[in-house]
Amino acid sequence: MKRQPVMQSGRSTRPVAALTLCLSLALWGCDPSATPSVSVAWPAISYDLIVIQNVSVFDSERLVTEADRDVVIKDGLIAAILPAGQLESTTGAHVISGDGATLVPGLHDMHGHISASTLPIWELAGPTPEANLRGYAYAGVTTVFDPSDASGDAFERRARVAAGELIGPRIFSTGKLITCPGGHPRAMIEALAPAWIAWYFAPKIATAVDSTAAAHDEVDQLAASGADAVKIAIDAIPLDAPRLRREIAREVVDRARYHGLRTVAHIGTTEDAIDAGEAGVALWVHGVYKERIPDDAIATLAGYGIPMVATIEVFDSYARANDGPIKPTPLEREIVVPRVLEAFYPIPDDFDFGPFEAWIEIAEDSREVQLDNLRRLRAAGVTILAGSDVQSGVFPGASLHRELAHLVASGMTPGEAIRAATLDPARFLAAGAEPDAGIIARGKRADLLLVDGDPSQDIAALSSIREVFLAGVPIERTPVDAGARD
Repeated sequence: MKRQPVMQSGRSTRPVAALTLCLSLALWGCDPSATPSVSVAWPAISYDLIVIQNVSVFDSERLVTEADRDVVIKDGLIAAILPAGQLESTTGAHVISGDGATLVPGLHDMHGHISASTLPIWELAGPTPEANLRGYAYAGVTTVFDPSDASGDAFERRARVAAGELIGPRIFSTGKLITCPGGHPRAMIEALAPAWIAWYFAPKIATAVDSTAAAHDEVDQLAASGADAVKIAIDAIPLDAPRLRREIAREVVDRARYHGLRTVAHIGTTEDAIDAGEAGVALWVHGVYKERIPDDAIATLAGYGIPMVATIEVFDSYARANDGPIKPTPLEREIVVPRVLEAFYPIPDDFDFGPFEAWIEIAEDSREVQLDNLRRLRAAGVTILAGSDVQSGVFPGASLHRELAHLVASGMTPGEAIRAATLDPARFLAAGAEPDAGIIARGKRADLLLVDGDPSQDIAALSSIREVFLAGVPIERTPVDAGARD
């Protein structure tokens, strides 16, 4: 594929300025972009009892769809699932027709980011956490695991969502991630920004540790702050960046266990995955995307018993950058304003990817490799969880639906892909306890998605959303107004 040229002589000041402003805004918690976004709201009327009548119900454990069911929701929970017509009375209930529709558990994005900007990286824009929350909820994502939020208010935001002050998915967060000196993502700042900026911002994005004492101190602080897990970065970005040493990764894992926390690892190569496995992490939060996993390493990786969040979509989004303008999905058209979708192409002539050019080329060249890795890992017994890694050009909510299409392209059935975004993530987050979501069953949280058609037969049907329920509440969803945002 012919690539657009990038500047190789000298460094453009534009990306540095953009990076500086974005980092400043991210760290100060501002939301200045004022970019119009999708709207979600609590309903004007609250309902004590909701009945979804004559609906098909997807069973995310058995991977079957049962037709002609009435589902009763009360006090935020699923109170009953009965054959249609067996309810004695619906008096006083808010009744929703399920004719021609399927009820699915609310989706889980196991590599989401709340405090991120989805605008082009060359734009002067800061993070839009509340808009991101709305995007997730609109698209039926009712739970997000956010492995890396350095905004400073991640846990406060989590509490506000739990209290209903903000509308959005239930949040699990690691807070700020742990890396090595000069490692990802600090290497990105150090490569693109001048030293007089990088020295200040790099430590605020990720904490670099290279000793037992430093590892323990950082994990202690994260635990005290209320982190749900701890994240380490082992992947080398740029390609010549240093990697977190296995023995230090082990120190992080052991200290996290002392606090009752699990550790998740950003990986990119087979070696990264093995180092993380030997250190004892609980989850790989990327797949092996830089190379084909050697056949003799597949059994080694499967032997760790670690689930993997493949995040194929984030790499594919970078690979598509030179394919032409974004071809938005119907859900992206509902969530993202046209001028944002149009801003990604063409890439400005003065924008320099610098040392990340090689990394983007890997994303372009590894599309089929990633799918092949996923097929072989699944065949060996590795559990795959769905996650999108929301960031520039990877839009909250809509990107998870793209990810599920990638999982189907890798060989999963639509039902298996849905389970990768519902029951399996819920089980992981429950950490050995009985999950309270991810499956439609009596007593479970009524985080639900009502869609036209049968997504267990056609994954695209999952994007044809009639209703989204957050803890039993059918939220009001309004797509972006195309006429007002052109």
